[in-house]
This record gives sequence, C-alpha cells and structure tokens, in this order.
Amino acid sequence: ARRAGGAPARASARSLSSGGISSPSIRGGTPRPRRALGPPDFGVPPRMPILLEILLVAILWLAGTRLLKPPAKGHFTNGLKLYLTVRMVWLLLAWPIKTDDTVTPAWQLILDVIAQIDAATFWTFAAIGALIRFTGVMASMLRWQLVLRGQGIRLPFQHIFGAFLIGRAIGFFLPSTAGLDAYKLYDAARFSGRSVEVTAGTVLEKVLGVSGIFLTFLVALPFGISIFGDNATAVAAITVPMSLGIIGALLAVLWFPGLVQWGIERLPIPGKARLEGVVLRISRATAAYRDKKQLVLLMLFCSFAVHFTTAAMYYFMAIAVGAGELAKFWEIVFGSAIQIFATVIGPTIGGLGVREAAQALTIGAIIGVGPAIVSATLGFWVGEMPTLLGFLYWMVRGESYRPAYCLVDGAQVDYEAAAKAALELEHPEDRARREARADAEVLALIGTRAAHGLGLGLAAGV
Repeated sequence: ARRAGGAPARASARSLSSGGISSPSIRGGTPRPRRALGPPDFGVPPRMPILLEILLVAILWLAGTRLLKPPAKGHFTNGLKLYLTVRMVWLLLAWPIKTDDTVTPAWQLILDVIAQIDAATFWTFAAIGALIRFTGVMASMLRWQLVLRGQGIRLPFQHIFGAFLIGRAIGFFLPSTAGLDAYKLYDAARFSGRSVEVTAGTVLEKVLGVSGIFLTFLVALPFGISIFGDNATAVAAITVPMSLGIIGALLAVLWFPGLVQWGIERLPIPGKARLEGVVLRISRATAAYRDKKQLVLLMLFCSFAVHFTTAAMYYFMAIAVGAGELAKFWEIVFGSAIQIFATVIGPTIGGLGVREAAQALTIGAIIGVGPAIVSATLGFWVGEMPTLLGFLYWMVRGESYRPAYCLVDGAQVDYEAAAKAALELEHPEDRARREARADAEVLALIGTRAAHGLGLGLAAGV
C-alpha cells in the first residue's frame, strides 16, 4: 500500500503467507483466516552434501579434541564453532520456503517482515519483552545466591548482581553460558576461598537450569501442544515421561545423595588416592542440600522463572514484529521452550542460527516463518542488551574491590587468605592426613592388584 497508485505491497502475497500472518500493526497486510496448524513447508529436503558436511565437521571436532594440545586445541575448536555459526546462519537465510505456489528464500521473507514493522508497535512490545526477560535474569541471580547459601557461602545480592552482569557481558561473545559460568565461579571462589564447593554449586546450577527448561515445557504443554498438529499426542507421550524423569532424578540426587556419595567414594576415579581430600570435599558438597528441601524447591522455581520469562519474551517480540493477531501466548511459550533447549545444546556462538531455525520449525506455522526468525533474532538482542551494562561494572570494580561481606559457615572471611585458599583444592589438614596414611600403607601384591583391576575393567566394559 506504500506504492503510488495503491498497488498492493508484495508482502501480502509472499512474506506473510508463509505460515499465515495478518495483523493491524503491519502496514499493507490483509487479515485472513488462520490456516491449519502444521510444520512450515521448507521446500526441498536437505541435500546429501549438507549431511556429509555435518558428518565431516563432527569427525574433525572429535579428532581435534583428541589429538591437539592446548592452546592449539582451543584455537581449533573455536575456529570450528565460528565456522558452524557462519554456516548455520548462511543455510538458514538461503533455505527455500514454499509460499503459496512459489519457492522463496528465507532471507527475502525476513526482509519483507522487517520492512513492514511499525516502529511504535515494535518499541512498545520490545520494551515489555526486555523487562520480562530481565525479571528472569534477576531470578537467575537469586538462584545463584541460594546455591551458594546451600554450600554455606553468603554474599550480598548487590555483589551478585554486578558479578552476574559482568559474566553475562563476557558471555555475550562466547558459546552458550560459558562466560557467565566461568566468571561467577571465579568471583565466588576468589572471595570465599571455597573453589570445590563453588564448582559443585555451578554444576548443580547447570542441572537446575536444564530442569527449568523442562519444567517450562511441561507447564506450557497442555496449552501449546497443538503446534505439533496430528503428532501432538505422540510427542506428549514421549516427552512428558522424559521431562518428569529428568526433574525427578534431579530432586532425588539432591535430597537423597547417598548413591552419588557412594559412587564418588567407591568408584575407581583416576588419581583418587592423590586427590582424596578433593574427592571428600566434592562428596560433602553433593550432600549439602540433603536437609534443605525447601531451598532446593525455591532454586527449582527460580530456574523455571528464568526460562519461562525468556519464552514469554518471545511472545511479545512476535507482537513487536507484527504478528499480534496470530500470536497465541501458550503456543509461542511452548515452542520457545523447545527453542531455548536447542540453543543451549547447540554448538554455535551465542546460539546464532540454531535459535532462529528452531523458532521457525516450532512456531513458523503459527505466525509465519519470516516473523518467527525475525522475532527470535531481535528477541535475543532485546533480551541481552541490558546485560551489556556489565562492562560498566567491570570498569568500576578494580583490583581493590571487595564485597560488603562474605560469610563462610557464618564467619567473615579474610579476603587475602581466601584468595590463596581458592588455589588450593585440598585443605592442608587433609593433605597431611593422606600423606601420613600413605607412608604407613602396605602395598598389596601385584597379583591381587591385577585381579582387582581386571575385575573393574570387565565391569566397566559390560
């Protein structure tokens, strides 16, 4: 409708027909009935060269991680991640999508959607989405504070707030959550001196995060499973028991850690005799939440809030790009939960390409492939931009910075001593006890040791 003479805008027959989109916020769009649900038609199936390329990259990845030594190993894997990111985005943009009786590349649909976004609608709903997303970031900060509290470490929320923003700002340029995980682990260990306990808490938080994704999936499933059309029942029958099993296993490990402790203490971990003090600390750390069931449930709720708010943000981003009339809250939240999981396990930098492809596959039939891709990309940027303020915290916090307090088992730590203790994974008392026992220990006969090793090897093989 922008053209002189009232000629129809090209998007009305092409970009908006992929998946069916109509909204008053799109200038020139003509409302039409919503089409039947089902996967978007992506034209021709993947060609064999693409499948062979994926296989070749996987082989190179495995070979490089096995044969190369640091730092060449790190450079090689980072190079492969960069290649996968660029290649994934390229394939996504060039992918042929059937729109009515024609085949159109995805990049053309994206440009058509972007060209017709109404500025007022976009900024209004993008701001709402950003606010909801940052609420989830605050929930993740609270979760980390609770995780540390379970290990007997207490830090003020103001300090965790700044550390989280710094970690997220660093992680903006790294795959998945690597930057955030590394920085907050370093930060908490440096000020508390409890590296092993903080590391155990980080591992727990990762498991909690994945459980939060599955919990979001389960909450939204009854209302959004229709995106799978005729396959909805089969998908639910497979994924619901799996999701419940993962969440139940997490709670069982935290509340009944006897099996985990038994495995850590009894299994033949390489070098366990030399690292006995570390092994015992890990064992104690896994049992730290045994009698703190309410704390565990609160951490799990925080994980749910993190991912549910992220999925809800994509609903408002769909409205922002002009899919307001077709966007249905629960369907988009459900599809976005699947997209979040795909992004977390994806090998690309920042989830680029994986995020957009997953969003197109899950909700492309609801709001259109073009709007699905655009809302996924812009949603990522809208959600992450506020966290770039972490660089300001990084510049303000110099070497002399110390949090207002850091209590370990109820006592304020000495920050200088804690920084040194953070580098020692084994307490001096544990080391002295282990060395004294090793001096008095009588080595078993070679035949006994060989039989014991053979039995463990056969058991592990089976």
